[in-house]
Amino acid sequence: MAVLTALMVVGTGCDQEPSGEPPISTPQHTWSWVDFSNSTCDEGTPTGIGTNLGDSKNLLIFFNGGGACWDAITCLQLNTSTHGPFTQTQFDALFARIGPGTVFDRQLANNPYKDWNFFFLPYCTGDLHIGNADAVYTNGSTSTTFHHRGRANTEAFLARIAATFPNPEQVVVTGSSAGGFGATLNYDFIRSTFPNAKVFLLDDSGPLFKSNAMSADLRASWAKAWNYDAVMDALDPAVKADYAAIYPALARKYPNDRMALLSSAQDQTIRTYLRLTPAAFETALLDLDSTVLAPLPNTRSFITAGQGHTMLLNPGSQSSQGVVLLDWLNQMQSASDEAWRSLRP
Repeated sequence: MAVLTALMVVGTGCDQEPSGEPPISTPQHTWSWVDFSNSTCDEGTPTGIGTNLGDSKNLLIFFNGGGACWDAITCLQLNTSTHGPFTQTQFDALFARIGPGTVFDRQLANNPYKDWNFFFLPYCTGDLHIGNADAVYTNGSTSTTFHHRGRANTEAFLARIAATFPNPEQVVVTGSSAGGFGATLNYDFIRSTFPNAKVFLLDDSGPLFKSNAMSADLRASWAKAWNYDAVMDALDPAVKADYAAIYPALARKYPNDRMALLSSAQDQTIRTYLRLTPAAFETALLDLDSTVLAPLPNTRSFITAGQGHTMLLNPGSQSSQGVVLLDWLNQMQSASDEAWRSLRP
């Protein structure tokens, strides 16, 4: 099975130090790695975050992708998620493969985030960044403990980010693939951390479908493996039974926040994880768009034709109805509600 795509994010200086956490101090306009001893990858080693800081008061917080796993078959046999360790070695290797033209490219002329501070949150827990469990999986005669601790890692990372930028002006919470799911599922937590900021949700290829579009067994397996009830209950317990309920729940709680979902019509990677045929995925996506997202006043979708996966590594090459994604992201940041509209093939 294909593995979900990865991306990155950054931070800068501050004028106060909330919660006793030390602010992050790294060279400006340079990708740097910051170790977190209070974080955990699936095999038990600590990880950290990538940062690229500047003079801006705006933050881009990016959740990395890398699949998901929830039992012995997916975690041990098929290895459908990115395992730890994830240290500076893995971070440097990842960024060495990232070329120009991404949302992190400070030289990209039309990039609405080019002057922002970037924070890259790695992914090595297999739980869409929301797990709170240690699971023991057995493959043959071998038992392995998996630390699905994505939510605890997010909390540790955000404490330092907030200490570094206690009062940002704008914050984009984003991520691709598994990180897109993570951005949406952690949005309430991050949003409440920055109550005075203008905050946006940008979910790249992490659609949370209605319950009838997903296998009940699959949803039950995720819930059991990752123990995510607390994350769901903090926003709305209805999300546990129907993942799509998260969108109206967020819109009710943060009625002025702009939120966006990016997806191809038949995303090959996500449909494989959700065990859907191309046609079934497209039907579920368009139903989500029409009946859940469209009625929300500040939520939009950007849907492209085909079965591609993720868009933020090259937003200048993605388009829908003749509109380039990079231009659409600029509209999301500054245009009127009428100018910023949903697009589908």
